[in-house]
Amino acid sequence: MGVLVSATLSYVHSQIDTLGDAYTSFCNVNSSINCDKVLSSPFAKLFSVPVAWLGLVAYLAMTLLFVSAARTQGEASLRSLRLATLGVIGSIAFSGYMAFVSLFVLGTICLLCTGLYAVGLTLIGLAVVANRRAGREGPTPLSLTNAGLAFVAAVVVVSGLAWTTWPKAQTPHAPISSAVEAQKADPDFYAWYRALPVVEMQTILRKDQTEATDPQKVVIVDFFDIECGHCKHNHELLRQLQARRPNQVQLVHRHFPLDTSCNEIVPASIHPNACRAAEAAECAGQQGKIEEMLDVLFANQGQLFAENLPRLAAKAGLDAAQFQSCLAEHKTLPRVLEDCRAGAKLEITSTPTTFVQGRRVKGTFDTGDKYDIAVAVEAERGSGVPTGH
Repeated sequence: MGVLVSATLSYVHSQIDTLGDAYTSFCNVNSSINCDKVLSSPFAKLFSVPVAWLGLVAYLAMTLLFVSAARTQGEASLRSLRLATLGVIGSIAFSGYMAFVSLFVLGTICLLCTGLYAVGLTLIGLAVVANRRAGREGPTPLSLTNAGLAFVAAVVVVSGLAWTTWPKAQTPHAPISSAVEAQKADPDFYAWYRALPVVEMQTILRKDQTEATDPQKVVIVDFFDIECGHCKHNHELLRQLQARRPNQVQLVHRHFPLDTSCNEIVPASIHPNACRAAEAAECAGQQGKIEEMLDVLFANQGQLFAENLPRLAAKAGLDAAQFQSCLAEHKTLPRVLEDCRAGAKLEITSTPTTFVQGRRVKGTFDTGDKYDIAVAVEAERGSGVPTGH
């Protein structure tokens, strides 16, 4: 069971690494029960190696050791059982660490990880029975005292790993005001970002958006799905960027729901509430409150079913009658459809996809300072927004 669950975790992790938020696993239930949130977090890897892969190797090794203990005799059997028991003790210590991270740091429950915790506890019981049975026939493979010492040692080792690999907090830095400063701040990211392809701004913006943009600002066009976890993170980074650089950045929203009910390019509905949520956001835009509505919708991603949208609209301070009329009559659906078709022409395949002054960024950055570097680069490159509007 440990091998099977670890193999499933490895598969889900590989899909998330490959497809990002275009992939949603079967155990992505909501914000409180979400394997994907755990497997896409910085805690999902140790020294760049997926923890799921390490678990798969560990449970395969324990399986072979238990089989060896059962099929051999004498000292060879005791040695295999002793090593297998130590492996179980180590897995329990590491599972305890991961359970703490999942519950208290990430604030979610990973069903597959919980399956491994149950496997570990079961193996502890089976290891105790096996050791007692072996002890009745000869020397005890692993005494209770030694098992206790092994657990303490495992906790020390796991604590050392946690200390070494814990994601580092971002240190405050001076505001980046030029491309030269951006290059000094993060040379590798600067080089990577400068190599990204650039698309003409007029192919990215709707006509009404082109008319409303300020050519003196860096225009960031965000194609997103309101039900997408990575889009939520990106939205938060962009809102923080707006707060830091209100006179330098202009954020433009475009919808690309991974939902077949409004997006014909999507082969299957990964996020079945996303189209209706996009309509709701645009209805809020008709009342001049799209930013407030997007904040509420992203903050309540697990509650985006249609019947709940009026309650969320109330949180954003919208006029209830006007909002419900807009939603019931699908008044903003044409705009959502237009965004989806524009995304298809731009060959968008996953969300978020962001265009910083036309430079295509697929996915989201891990930290907001990356956007500061991007803005500094684009500010010196100049506006790509057509003038004379």
